[in-house]
Amino acid sequence: MVASARHGSLKGENELLHRIIHIIGTQFDLEEILHEIIDLVTQVTRADGCFLYVHAPSYHEMILAASKNPRPQAVGRVRLKVGEGITGWVAHEKKPVAISKNAWADPRFKSFTALPEDRYEAFLSVPMILKNKVIGVINVQHRKSRRHSPTQVHLLTAIGRLVAGAIEHAWLLRESERKTKLIEDLEEDLKTRKAVERAKGLLMHGKGWGETEAFRWIQKESMARRKSMREIAEAVVLAADLKVP
Repeated sequence: MVASARHGSLKGENELLHRIIHIIGTQFDLEEILHEIIDLVTQVTRADGCFLYVHAPSYHEMILAASKNPRPQAVGRVRLKVGEGITGWVAHEKKPVAISKNAWADPRFKSFTALPEDRYEAFLSVPMILKNKVIGVINVQHRKSRRHSPTQVHLLTAIGRLVAGAIEHAWLLRESERKTKLIEDLEEDLKTRKAVERAKGLLMHGKGWGETEAFRWIQKESMARRKSMREIAEAVVLAADLKVP
């Protein structure tokens, strides 16, 4: 009987290890990694609610990045300063918090109307740490009172430490892509402004229009022809360069 129980325990440990290896070794997309972690933590803890916050150092904030139940109105929008609420406290102190009942009554607790799970009884929050740096925080909630054993707290903390590197890598990759896209958008915006300014000057000189009239003409042509203002402006410039009447 004891041997059978031990065999089942080892089997469960092996499955858990394989899932963690899968997360940290084969996943690169941030949303996919977060989904995998939420699914794993929910299964291990049998949680009614599970939230994963990622630390954004540039803002000194904890940003809600994923949840067990779809929360499109909250994910990416719910934010806490490091040190704010239980989540922020865990991030600041780098220590877990386990509350067996009336979690919402804890003086550190901060509730969000977008998160109905905030009214649940039990609450377990652990930091995800990589090289003594907080990458994020995992929150697990249960509707009914529940005592979190030291083993459960240790297990969730261990999972957090193991997946922290994968989250950081994917987060930095997404932030790099976002910044690259922002730079590209700014460059495109600058090119558009330059083209429109030149086209306005040509229209003002050629047709005797004022600046506002020239700009509105470019706008109207853009809407009528379903072309961008830059395309219309470049066409005006090209026509002038070719000396088309």
